[in-house]
Amino acid sequence: MCVKRLTTVLAVLLISVVMVWAGGSGETGERDTITVLLNSAGSNDETYRIWSYIFDGFSEETGIEFEYELIANKADYMNKLQLYISSGQLPDIYGCFNGPYSDAAKASGALLNIQAELEDIGVFDKMNKAVVDFLTDANDGIMYLHPQALYSEFFFYRTDIFDKYGLEPPTTWEEFLNVCQILLDNGEVPVVVGGKDNWQLTRYLSFIPWRVTHDDFIMNWIAGTDDFSSNTAAQAGVDLVKTLGTSGYFQRGFTSSDYTDAVNIFFGGTGAIFYGGSGLIPNAKAMYDEGKLGVFPVPSMQGMDNMSTDIPIHAGVGIAFNAKTYDETMRQLLEYAAEHFSEACFNAGVYSPYNDPIPEGMDQLFYDVYPLFENAQQSWVSWDDKLDAATMTSLADAEQELALGMLSEEDFISQMDRTIDTNNGR
Repeated sequence: MCVKRLTTVLAVLLISVVMVWAGGSGETGERDTITVLLNSAGSNDETYRIWSYIFDGFSEETGIEFEYELIANKADYMNKLQLYISSGQLPDIYGCFNGPYSDAAKASGALLNIQAELEDIGVFDKMNKAVVDFLTDANDGIMYLHPQALYSEFFFYRTDIFDKYGLEPPTTWEEFLNVCQILLDNGEVPVVVGGKDNWQLTRYLSFIPWRVTHDDFIMNWIAGTDDFSSNTAAQAGVDLVKTLGTSGYFQRGFTSSDYTDAVNIFFGGTGAIFYGGSGLIPNAKAMYDEGKLGVFPVPSMQGMDNMSTDIPIHAGVGIAFNAKTYDETMRQLLEYAAEHFSEACFNAGVYSPYNDPIPEGMDQLFYDVYPLFENAQQSWVSWDDKLDAATMTSLADAEQELALGMLSEEDFISQMDRTIDTNNGR
């Protein structure tokens, strides 16, 4: 039976093991240990549940042991990942973001071409096209990362609260804000958000540019061929964050609440709207089965052309295999993972990136949400994956100030355009 060591970022001993192991195992193919680095809080999240399911099964068949380093906080994880990439000390398997981090890992020679391996195994064509789109490298069109799972994102809303005031799920952002005002006027908390976590406010900033430009704005902003000061969709996103925050539509103290706090607040009964997704279906089960909960997609921006895809689909934090330590054992593990991955995902209560049938026995909401995105071809574009750490930190800090009314829209726009130019050496 595999013996696991669940460690934290301060586990110096395990880090040392990772450093010694990485780089040497690929030469002989003989090993008894595989090292893993994940952005995970352990058994409480699906990242660990999915991959430990795979690793446990493989361990039982082969006797291979897995040593984990788990870092729950995303910002801390990104910093540690960058450190490992820079020092050439990446473990055998590690969570990696598609963008600057995967580019750096690829440049260091520590990023396996997963697409080629999955094509050779014969399972790549079974993968959901929107998930492939999400993980495809922007430079060469190759998928280097295995999906963590298939995640769809949407807004949960309290049907009982909406019915009480005669409200319908909004289809445009103008309708969304009108709903928020009616809820606030009646003493309700309109929207719950985990404003302490970078990605939560960034979602609201990026919703409108995503619906209008897909990935054009964010990629062109990074490249220096577009900016907030001249892109009307991006400016509308800035206005949305400012309006939601300064109008009192977010819960009180939202910048002190992380995502876990926000989940507990909403599913604990406070708030009428919460942006989450398929990973929260187990949390939503009780309210949904009681008829108190519904879902709606990302609203369109009135007066602009919006793409038809309105349910963000992504693959979570991609899982990379270290090309430097990839040997026959690692190849066997990848084959095993591909064969059992849908089983692992469904067992963890999330959608599989492979187009396998959904088994019986899942929560009803799991089946009801699927038609909203099953035919989508374009993926979500996570700004926090595309931006370097310095720019993301600056953006997150400025977003909080914008939402709190400490920074004007004009100052936010000029500050962010200066920041991207400075951090990219322009």
